[in-house]
Amino acid sequence: MSNGTVNAALGSSRPRPDVVVIGAGVIGLACALELARRGERVVVVDRGEAGRGASFGNAGWLTPSLAFPLAQPGYAFKALKWMMDPESPFYIRPSLDPALLGWVAKFAFSSRRSKFTVNAPALVGLCRWSTDAWEALATSAGPEFGFARRGLLVVLETPHGLETAQKAAAYVETQGIPHESWSADRVRAEEPIVTGPVSGGVYHTRDAHCVPNLAVQRLRHEAERLGVQVIEHREVTGAVVEGRRVIAIRTPSGEIAADRFVLAAGYWSADLGRAFGLRLPMRAAKGYSLQFARGTVHPSRSISLGERKVTVTPHAERLRLAGTLEIVGDDSSINERRVNAIERGARGMLTLPNERAEAKAWAGLRPCLADGMPAIGRSPRQENLWLAVGHQMTGLKCAPGTARLLAELMAGEKPTFDPRPFAPERCC
Repeated sequence: MSNGTVNAALGSSRPRPDVVVIGAGVIGLACALELARRGERVVVVDRGEAGRGASFGNAGWLTPSLAFPLAQPGYAFKALKWMMDPESPFYIRPSLDPALLGWVAKFAFSSRRSKFTVNAPALVGLCRWSTDAWEALATSAGPEFGFARRGLLVVLETPHGLETAQKAAAYVETQGIPHESWSADRVRAEEPIVTGPVSGGVYHTRDAHCVPNLAVQRLRHEAERLGVQVIEHREVTGAVVEGRRVIAIRTPSGEIAADRFVLAAGYWSADLGRAFGLRLPMRAAKGYSLQFARGTVHPSRSISLGERKVTVTPHAERLRLAGTLEIVGDDSSINERRVNAIERGARGMLTLPNERAEAKAWAGLRPCLADGMPAIGRSPRQENLWLAVGHQMTGLKCAPGTARLLAELMAGEKPTFDPRPFAPERCC
């Protein structure tokens, strides 16, 4: 490695960075912004276009009320049952792949209630803090990203579904997330778009939503304003490692050296991690979204169709539907059968325009570790490599808190959040 090669990879006028962040999605850019606020020189490197990954077209929800680990009590049994239904909300493609079987076994083990009672409060707290941080960013000067804190209404069709939702709401209320119970009549009065069968609703008053791709763009705007360099379409092909330290990352344009490195590349963190000697038990969870033009009846807040597992997000001129969780490999293709199941489920409950605003749905790969919790902290392999990976469906809603926790750990400060539930040692 030569200084000339390093300078060529960054541009000759750029100083050597303090930190290189691998991944320009919502987590990577949030980490870069938080580090830049602390005076660090930061470079972000991404294999593609910044912000075009899992957070580009998701539901846009900032919902502490639903910030649970993917591994939950009873979910392992449901997953086995849903494997027989390609249209199910949580679908694992049947396979004898040893890596998948190992992931499923660890997922089932992590679904125990004893694990959930430790992990859930940690994730809810991270998301609650992050939602406040998103609100603070939205009220400051800069490009708007459609932030609205008007709550989340969970609509339930059956008495059993309502009872289950009320129990979940009572649990998150112990974590500081308030809610109201609504009758069927109030649900219809408050949200006339709901026309299907309703038993009642649970309204989480402090939840929020945004336009996800615009939120990521705002993070980039703030980071670049503080001097962060974002390098797009630059694949990381390897790493220079000496002992327990990473010296540089390798790219087709040369090596990039720094004092510290942050791996925050979403689903691709598993492949990239091998360059650092890591074995991350990561699977991609594919989700879909589709959009409609604003209709004559438009929700005033986000809506969750509880039993149907469909999310509804009202933007200024669009209505976004999202849903499904499909455990896959590196496959971002559109499964129209699953997309149609989302639309069909929504039409059974809502008044929607006849046609979609965009014919093609969006699909994104969410990074899921086997226990359904993100890994945030120092790598157990290298002393100057830090991880912010595995956020499953909580990347957007937990990005600011993740960045704050990681920056505090990197600086040796007392962390705002208990880092133990997120410790990378548990998974790699």
